[in-house]
Amino acid sequence: MRPPPLLKVRDLSMRFGGVVALNRVGFDVKPGSITALIGPNGAGKTTVFNCLTGFYAPSEGEMRFHPLDGHEVALHDLLGGPWRGVDFSSPAAFARRLYYKMFGGAALAARVGVVRTFQNIRLFREMTVMENLLVAQRARVNNGILSGLLATPDYRRAEAEAVERAWGWLDFFRLAEEGNRMAGSLPYGRQRRLEIARAMCVEPRLLCLDEPAAGLNPSETDELAEWILALRRGHGVTVCLIEHDMGLVMEISDHVVVLDHGQVLVAGRPEVVRDDPAVLEAYLGAPEEG
Repeated sequence: MRPPPLLKVRDLSMRFGGVVALNRVGFDVKPGSITALIGPNGAGKTTVFNCLTGFYAPSEGEMRFHPLDGHEVALHDLLGGPWRGVDFSSPAAFARRLYYKMFGGAALAARVGVVRTFQNIRLFREMTVMENLLVAQRARVNNGILSGLLATPDYRRAEAEAVERAWGWLDFFRLAEEGNRMAGSLPYGRQRRLEIARAMCVEPRLLCLDEPAAGLNPSETDELAEWILALRRGHGVTVCLIEHDMGLVMEISDHVVVLDHGQVLVAGRPEVVRDDPAVLEAYLGAPEEG
């Protein structure tokens, strides 16, 4: 029996006033796959990511996430917004919305295993490389104010594990020698790697990469492809990426979803999508009739 999709998106719509950014978008992400969202600028790709990771509350639709334990998480309910649709008679529902209000939807998404990076790098530039990775793990280490103040055995153990995990990912991305440098002083390509390393410290099931190759030279892009494949192959990470570098998309993706004007235009294997006339028209425009 085939496992269910790790992520199912159905009829996802997002409206900003009278502007329809997403119109009934739907796609699946299989466990262990690399799925690419592509399309012209303004097609709605980043809006999808923002809905998946709690930065936007979608106007309509469903996003269902299936972690390894088989328990389905309705992301559209979990990340739907601070107070919208809350049953205040339910302590659990109230607690989730209070958590959202205090820490934001991204923290809730990370707790269930959905983590993202950004098109524009968002590192703590005045912190060291190591500190950036430790900050990402604060929720795992800080199990309570008293445990930190008293430095309980559980707190010390969690702190040691966080440091070990951080060094492991720095080593994986060949950044271990940079551990004590300020993150903002790193060359651009290494900052890209650091942002992915920081995301991996949260141990995501679904890693959402927003244009990870933006600004990289060809050699750095080739290395990025190898790292993404290694994350999938060696660490069981499912990847969903937005990318304009079609060479990278065609090289590493198992499934490609093409968006245009907030709708799914075509979805399928890379070699099928690449030659689809509708995709060529969306990117290059329709030929003029003579």
